[in-house]
Amino acid sequence: MFFKSLAVFSALAAGLANAVVHEVTVGGGGALVFTPNQITGAVEGDVIHFIFETLNGTATQGSFDKPCEMIPEGGFDSGFKAVDAAATSFPTYDLPINGTDPVWVVCRQAGHCKVGMVFAVNAPTENMTFDRFMANAKGTSSISMSMSMSMPMTDSSAPTAAAATGAAASKPRSTGNAAGRTVAWMNWKAMGAAALGVLVGAAVVV
Repeated sequence: MFFKSLAVFSALAAGLANAVVHEVTVGGGGALVFTPNQITGAVEGDVIHFIFETLNGTATQGSFDKPCEMIPEGGFDSGFKAVDAAATSFPTYDLPINGTDPVWVVCRQAGHCKVGMVFAVNAPTENMTFDRFMANAKGTSSISMSMSMSMPMTDSSAPTAAAATGAAASKPRSTGNAAGRTVAWMNWKAMGAAALGVLVGAAVVV
């Protein structure tokens, strides 16, 4: 790459002699991946330089527990980066690193996060590991972030009309005929009467 964004030059111009620019490819070769998928040892002053090669993807801040939900306030987001099929230069996004804490990043294009298109900076080697972050992304039931900004959220605890109809349709139905049910009821009544008689007789004997 011949050009770096303003954030990269700003970091170097600030006198941070040891600053490192970490290049990360997003969607390289059409694959739903960040390459590499994590950076370790990043320190304050470093810059993560995302290069978007395909897929109209994003670099969006998520959380460890709920990777595929955009952080509502204060999180970073590159926005969608469309790439022409014949492009020879690619859009970029620069993320300055402000410390050594973990940073969790995902692609919020519909369906991408849920198949494991995630990236991390300084992921711990125990407990909140990158592998667990990946597993959380693949196992999430959250609505895709690219859809959540345009679709109103609904109360998932309230059944929809269609769900109620389906539940009614799937309710088990009796397959016996009316005569069969009448005979069964009479048999239960006879058994109940007999049991009552036994109890009364036992009471008299005592």
